[in-house]
Amino acid sequence: MAEKQSFVQIVDMITGKIERVVNLNEITAMSAEEKLALSRQKSLFVVTHRLEPIVKVELKKTVISSPMQFSEPKTAEAEPIVEITALPVDSPKPKTKRNPKA
Repeated sequence: MAEKQSFVQIVDMITGKIERVVNLNEITAMSAEEKLALSRQKSLFVVTHRLEPIVKVELKKTVISSPMQFSEPKTAEAEPIVEITALPVDSPKPKTKRNPKA
């Protein structure tokens, strides 16, 4: 049976970034002075799982061997402005009140 582990997430309070995640056994093995130095300006959270990102972004550099030319945007020709006249709007008929049957 797998042993359930607990981890401590160390978060820098000033920047709000996760500094690191360590095993709880490593924290308990530290001396009191080391624990005090570790917790200054930081928040410690006990977590049950250590999550690591599965996506890694890599940028690749390529050498440009020939000059690059981009097509210039075409200028739109000015279209003549056509005046739009409003169509007459029929006024809605007033609603009649219904008399409930007595």
